[in-house]
Amino acid sequence: MASKKKYIVYVGVVGQIAVGKGVLVDYLIKKLGFTSFSLSLILHEELKNRNIKEFTRETLQNVGDDLRRSYGNDVLARRAIEKLLHQGEKHVVIEGIRNTGEVEFLKKNPNFVLIGVKANRELRFERLLKRSKPWDPKNWADFVRVDRRDLGIRQQDKSGQQVGECLAYCDYVLTNNKDTADFQRKVNNLMKKIFKLNGVKH
Repeated sequence: MASKKKYIVYVGVVGQIAVGKGVLVDYLIKKLGFTSFSLSLILHEELKNRNIKEFTRETLQNVGDDLRRSYGNDVLARRAIEKLLHQGEKHVVIEGIRNTGEVEFLKKNPNFVLIGVKANRELRFERLLKRSKPWDPKNWADFVRVDRRDLGIRQQDKSGQQVGECLAYCDYVLTNNKDTADFQRKVNNLMKKIFKLNGVKH
């Protein structure tokens, strides 16, 4: 009797800047053996193709918007899945989702689950300063401007950043307003629930 084919689970993670998505991603990688893929990797590839060596988060936002206008709002998700199809039979957590076109494309897979993470803006700014990524905003005013654009506030078209609308598509949403240990407990409980509901063996 032939063995049942193992299917791949895709977990998408969406949330605003410095919300704590990395804690969730680390759990999936270290505890459940997932591999990770960030849609921002495609943006960094595009920056390299355009010979742009110095950039900010706004630059990344601009490149993402430009690619979606040129190739469709699902372009980053499509390119991601094309790459992931060649990596084998590992479950995958997909980061950097910022447009509903990406969500709609990924949700065509019945084994895709979208998880949102939320946290207070002031707390996120503190976390952002601590992590100190070179392309992150360095002061409150720049942070708020980038954060509002990320949410989709005053975006001129549907090819822009839409994290706010993406959160409405989530199957589950976690809040991360306390310490890391508290959030890790929430992640642990949610993963048990998801894997039980989906009957996934890992």
